Amino acid sequence: MIYFGADSMRTALGDREATFCALEEARTGLKYDAELEMIAGRINGYTPKAGFTKLESLLLDCIGEVCQASGVSLSDSRTALVLSTTKGNVELLAGKESIPEDAFLGVTSAKLARELGCANEPVVISNACISGVSAFVVARRMILGGKADRVIVAGCDTLSRFIATGFASFKSISSEPCKPYDAGRNGLNIGEACGAVLLTCDKSETCGAKAIALEGGAVSDDANHISGPSRTGDGLFFAIDNAMKQAGICADQVGFVNCHGTATAYNDEMESKAVTLAGLQDKPLNSMKGYFGHTFGAAGVIETIICAEELRRGRLYGTKGFSLLGVPCPIVVSADSQPIGPARCVKTASGFGGCNAAIVLADASLGDSPSDESVIADMQTVASLSMGCTENFAEYIRAEYKALNDANLKFFKMSDLAKLAYVGCEKLLAGRCLKEEYEPRDIAIILSNRSASLDDDRIHQKNIESPEGASPAVFVYTLPNVAAGEVCIRKGFKGDNTFFIEDAPTSLCEDYARYLITRGHAKAVVWGWCEQLGNKAEININLSTIR
Repeated sequence: MIYFGADSMRTALGDREATFCALEEARTGLKYDAELEMIAGRINGYTPKAGFTKLESLLLDCIGEVCQASGVSLSDSRTALVLSTTKGNVELLAGKESIPEDAFLGVTSAKLARELGCANEPVVISNACISGVSAFVVARRMILGGKADRVIVAGCDTLSRFIATGFASFKSISSEPCKPYDAGRNGLNIGEACGAVLLTCDKSETCGAKAIALEGGAVSDDANHISGPSRTGDGLFFAIDNAMKQAGICADQVGFVNCHGTATAYNDEMESKAVTLAGLQDKPLNSMKGYFGHTFGAAGVIETIICAEELRRGRLYGTKGFSLLGVPCPIVVSADSQPIGPARCVKTASGFGGCNAAIVLADASLGDSPSDESVIADMQTVASLSMGCTENFAEYIRAEYKALNDANLKFFKMSDLAKLAYVGCEKLLAGRCLKEEYEPRDIAIILSNRSASLDDDRIHQKNIESPEGASPAVFVYTLPNVAAGEVCIRKGFKGDNTFFIEDAPTSLCEDYARYLITRGHAKAVVWGWCEQLGNKAEININLSTIR
């Protein structure tokens, strides 16, 4: 059993104690932000540490508090750190002609690792808005796969004009505090937050609190659209269904559901359909966005901490801003707090690129999960591809695309990173149609690179500094996993879609692909390195299948 240990967070409501006090009193931290000119959830009165950005300082604070409370040290070789963020220190691009080194997530990760005395290099996940929930899935698999005995999961994103203008260009920002699932909802509010929590297989490291277990977790892709969720909810349903199967539970054993609940029209609609497909439509459901906004890479971490505490207290917090149900499936949402039934929770998230994630939390006193995470299959690598260039990327990728004799006109609208991933996968598969051999939900894509989406970030930053302003067609590509999402759309992959950030190719993606296949979570995985920055590009990818 994998337990939740000590945790820490900072939100627009304050630190952990202040946040839960506000939740008990149903108070929101959303306020008009003069700098961003919109309603937002900002952490006010916080002074970063000398030599560190606000994001780095928040992570150091929260991770340090978890280590102090639990007695766990990151200098222990059996202790790992998993970091989740969507944009890291992206605000450092402002006013710069070249990309500052500190804008690279790997540089941020290494800086934190040195300060924290980490024995192991942190694992960095940048998977759009599911990054935080994805981090729990990855951490759980690290422990079950024998990579670590305990993992500290930490997530953070801070507010900036970069993010604010991007979402405003989509016309998705609400002019008032958001109203998840409400008939009058008209958009989201952005926020900033940081959270950290210990996952451990040693119950003695749970600090004596009522033990909560992480029973299952899964990631999926809609294979539908890079910025709009599935209209059927099937992608998120696959993640929920797989997570519940790993936990060995049925719908009757779930007490409540905590969803992404951004208060945008299509997200909330899709979630109502997914929850119904999973048979959870009669379970109390809540969203936390009305209290501190959408906090991106931190959202899945701080909201999971809240879910664990709800299980301990036997109390479900109300959905702030909700009044009248306005989604097509009759899910159970209330603005009022209420007691919960079975002490088990399903927590979900969804994001750009069509990605979805779900985890199952439970009162550990319910007993060991009957699920089996033992090795049940073997992996074989059946194809590999290496290609790249060091100059004139535009000319190079056009020639490679032309050689495919492909008829996908959407290709010319893709970002350069997405074009590289797309052409690479087309060449790797060489006409092989995996979705005719395997169920779409059994086909995964696992990629990594060094620069995340910094090439597109730089374009978006220049746009917002120009009279033209932000373009939604550019902003949507400022997330590296969207490149994988383009492949999923073309190829019909609906399995795991996880994007790691690392300074150079390691065994990380291969090890993760092997875990998915040998433990029965995938039957085919495209995995490897996909890096593009300026005119330099390199892709080294592989196709592995169940033997």
